[in-house]
Amino acid sequence: MIVKLLSRRFLIFIFIAIFLAFVSYEVFKNAFKEFEDTVVDSSAYTTHDSNYKFKSLRSSKTNVRVGPSLDHNILWTYQKRGLPIEILEDIQGWSKIRDYQAKSGWIKNTLITTNRTGIISPWKITEDNSNFENLYKDANREEINIKLESGVLVNILSCDGVQCLVKIQDKEGWIEQDLIFGVYIGEIIILKE
Repeated sequence: MIVKLLSRRFLIFIFIAIFLAFVSYEVFKNAFKEFEDTVVDSSAYTTHDSNYKFKSLRSSKTNVRVGPSLDHNILWTYQKRGLPIEILEDIQGWSKIRDYQAKSGWIKNTLITTNRTGIISPWKITEDNSNFENLYKDANREEINIKLESGVLVNILSCDGVQCLVKIQDKEGWIEQDLIFGVYIGEIIILKE
């Protein structure tokens, strides 16, 4: 009688385990599909070239590798979310990237987003003294809104080929396009509404 009771409990346990595994698979299959769809969704922006190459980092910890697989060694790790990167090549779920320091390596595509961000004049960053760029209140560049220090990360809202509308925290304004790493000179970006 004890053996029959244990056998029955064991069968119930196995049935529940199989049921939970099936339900988990179905739930996570859809979740991963949705996640992958957001990674490759570029519908938020229109540019003059639909194959623009700048994207940004999705995660606050992103490993850059020697080659396009987890088997390759890690070159370095980014510790900041949203950094702009230039996509040089895309192979089987991996992108070869270049950053504002002209360093390149490979990142898994799931760690990259189509959000457009920029770094203000990173080539002017020095340890000795600070450099600031003007952020204007409007496109006419008549009144300075605030000054942005070189190296500051901004969200790019739009660009007209000469200047860009950017946002940092609660401030928005216009800045010369050639002062931003994260857009090409002459690139036009229109945020879709």
